[in-house]
Amino acid sequence: MRRAQAFPVQIWRFLRRTDWQLIPVVAAILLFGLVMQWSVAGAREIPSGHVTRMAASILAGMIAAFFPARFWKWCSWPAYIGCVFFLIYVLVAGDSTNHARRWIQLGGSFKIQPSEFVKVSLILVLAKWFADHPRPRSLTDLLKPGVLIAIPAALILVEPDLGTALTTAPLFLAMVWLAGTPWKTLRWLFILPALLAPFAFLSIEDYQRERIHTWWNQDHLTEEEIADAGFHLWHAKLAIGSGGLQGFGWGKGPENQLDRLPERHNDFIFPVIAEEFGLLGSIGFLLLYSMLPIVALIRAMRYRDTFTRLVVAGVGVHFAVHLCINVGVSSG
Repeated sequence: MRRAQAFPVQIWRFLRRTDWQLIPVVAAILLFGLVMQWSVAGAREIPSGHVTRMAASILAGMIAAFFPARFWKWCSWPAYIGCVFFLIYVLVAGDSTNHARRWIQLGGSFKIQPSEFVKVSLILVLAKWFADHPRPRSLTDLLKPGVLIAIPAALILVEPDLGTALTTAPLFLAMVWLAGTPWKTLRWLFILPALLAPFAFLSIEDYQRERIHTWWNQDHLTEEEIADAGFHLWHAKLAIGSGGLQGFGWGKGPENQLDRLPERHNDFIFPVIAEEFGLLGSIGFLLLYSMLPIVALIRAMRYRDTFTRLVVAGVGVHFAVHLCINVGVSSG
């Protein structure tokens, strides 16, 4: 009898603590993403693979939401250690694609990319660390959490995956700031990387150095460079610029339909949006997507529990970072 009464109570508590303000924003982004994936697939039929992944993500999110914050706080260290283990495993036995080992084959065509799970584990473990060690005052206080983020970042760089590794830095800076670190300490986290950047440039792969060179000289590329290293960036900018004010219309973008944009279902999705919906559609998309981190940060402030507040804010920062990097890189 008690169990029968307990279940409705649990459901009511779950509904009461749900951030309903986030749901319409997330639903709108998912719907817009499905529409764009449909266009990328040729505007002929709904991409079943994307629908499956989207449904799995929604189900996973609903299941995760049923567990209280104390459960995720307890899971933070096991999740972090497990992710580091899989990052090491993928370097040893992962699938090699385009001279990089980033994926683990689970059977059939199903693969997982451990570095994506690392992002979640980093938010959890940093939130727990700063909840247990509030308001760090000096660089010494930030040494251990810095090591926590440096280990997976280094392993991701070895794969190599420079883009994903770079996303860990702004996440760490944001979590440190949200934890209450004073500016006199926080400023060194901007100064030191700037001083070390020239040395980091010397240690990256040749193809990564070539991409940086292409980006830096994008307005002065020769025809040979446009056909080679600058091909992706050139056609991405061409798609964005040719969209004009209102775009060519859904499923009618020339660069999209002629398959001139690489990885346009993820890395170069923004040029497809700009080409087919123009400047107005691009601004609308950016405003819609920006609502997710903004609402997450606003909702995070209502939590008195430090761990929960940092997790919710960290998730918002995560999406903001990816939006800036994706749009910035694909638009030059």
